[in-house]
Amino acid sequence: FGHVPILTQPVFADFMQMYGEKAEDMIALGGDEMITRLYWYSAEYGLIQEAGQPVKAFGAGLMSSFTELQFAVESKDAHHVPFDLETVMRTGYEIDKFQRAYFVLPSFDALRDAFAGDDLAGIVTRFKG
Repeated sequence: FGHVPILTQPVFADFMQMYGEKAEDMIALGGDEMITRLYWYSAEYGLIQEAGQPVKAFGAGLMSSFTELQFAVESKDAHHVPFDLETVMRTGYEIDKFQRAYFVLPSFDALRDAFAGDDLAGIVTRFKG
């Protein structure tokens, strides 16, 4: 499937548009690692659990690995963490094994709104300080 299907979800597409617009500013502040982590834990390994629904995967990295998809969504050993932008941007990731944590959004609106509303420069400054 790749990365394209999720872009048909309008709110996630809005987030990705903002991501592209703000990434250059974040990199200029020294937040290149942080902006990469946000992409990793959303577009690649994102989970969502809307009100009253089971956890679902939407990240392309999960969709391309049946075993990790099954682990992330179904295993009691998968560490599900409520999505918090600053926590996500401070959390390292694994490129060659299952993630230590999977961040769970309550909605795509929550992702877009957090990214639009948070003081990204402040997050980078606190991380770098």
